[in-house]
Amino acid sequence: MLEKIGGLHYIDFKRMRKNPVIVDAGACMGKYIEIMNERIDKPRIFAIECDMENIEILKEKDFPNTVINEKALMGHRSKERMIYHKYVGLPYSGSVGYEKTYLKKRLHGKCKEIYKRLVDTFAINDIFSEFGIDRIDYLKMNIEGAERDALLAMTEETASRIDQISISIHAKIREDLEASPLKESAGVDILDRLNDLGFNASKVDRRLMYGVTEV
Repeated sequence: MLEKIGGLHYIDFKRMRKNPVIVDAGACMGKYIEIMNERIDKPRIFAIECDMENIEILKEKDFPNTVINEKALMGHRSKERMIYHKYVGLPYSGSVGYEKTYLKKRLHGKCKEIYKRLVDTFAINDIFSEFGIDRIDYLKMNIEGAERDALLAMTEETASRIDQISISIHAKIREDLEASPLKESAGVDILDRLNDLGFNASKVDRRLMYGVTEV
């Protein structure tokens, strides 16, 4: 049964194996990690997060069963250091590889400052070797516009080893993508791409896609 958790993402807890492997790409401050630990017995959780403030919060919370990966998940430009932009004073976590021009236009004069730093990245198709796992029971993805790049690069073989996927869509960043290192993914239709990869996917909310691999 599909269930909405944390106010945004969807999951079917009944599909979970014993001690499931969960990857939280864009873990932020750990809201979904906390839910998973409460709802699932002894999950194996891998939290991907590149914002230093969020990483420190994750470490302070010291979640059980959780490994923190201090990188950004990408698609085509694997193992390449990219620029992370953070809008200080606003509740937005930032971006990798491009600036959010739509935010700057909409919020002109409201943000205190923007800081940038280089972050390490790894590719979606290297996700199993990165964590030493063979399957993912649930992949939650909220990676600030890089989801198109990750899905465009994802192979059918990678997709076949992911049971459930829940993706937050950043629909207003195509202008940024077209002028960024991720420009080749700007035109990707996320729902079509998920289904092409073999997921039985649908749009379940205004800015969320959910899919499962067929058993």
